[in-house]
Amino acid sequence: MFNRLSYIIGLTLLTLVIFSCSSPNAPTDEKTKSPTSNNYDILSEEKYETSGKAQLLEYAVYKDSIYTKVALEKIVLEIYNLNRDKNIFKQHDAPTVIGVYLYTSQNAFKDRAEWIAMLTKGPYDSEPRISFNDFKITALNGQNDSSKTNDEIELEKLKSYLQERGLELCTFADTLKKVELDNIHKADAKYPDYGDKHMAMIKQLDTQFYESLKKKHKMNENIITKVAIFAMSYCK
Repeated sequence: MFNRLSYIIGLTLLTLVIFSCSSPNAPTDEKTKSPTSNNYDILSEEKYETSGKAQLLEYAVYKDSIYTKVALEKIVLEIYNLNRDKNIFKQHDAPTVIGVYLYTSQNAFKDRAEWIAMLTKGPYDSEPRISFNDFKITALNGQNDSSKTNDEIELEKLKSYLQERGLELCTFADTLKKVELDNIHKADAKYPDYGDKHMAMIKQLDTQFYESLKKKHKMNENIITKVAIFAMSYCK
């Protein structure tokens, strides 16, 4: 009787152990990799692979209004940690080069250089490298500050100057970018092999455009430079 009871108890304990190990509520590797923040969205993912390199680029938009380096660093590191072991390559088990680019809006993402924070990690880096767009961070933080910085004062002067000529800062800056891009495409079409003639044509077209622009709106080179600088930080 005792042996039979021991057998039944042992069998019951074994059954409980099996059910415990196969419980659907047990944590999985996928759950441990789930994002811990909801203040960003991934906009795009790009991968590139050769026999000696597996590059992964993650582009994200920041949805919060706290523009501190601590907050931004947390986001790019989180995206990095979620993707650094991603097995999506044919010849590599994980990326050898990874980049994370954080933007303030989807519109800013259209110009890939308009990131507010960037993380890069190469095969010879012991730790990821993180960079910030200090000028843009200062500008965005200034939006919630009642006191005006020197940059904000200069921005108001620039906007007023442009308004007198029927121009709006961000729209005007977009026009300049479009013309420069069109000039590159024209040079590409005429000199598909690139080289010195390709660069010379771009320079010539840009010079002609800006000389005509300055004459039309009676503005100097300094104003055009300011437009490019301020648009980079204040135009989302």
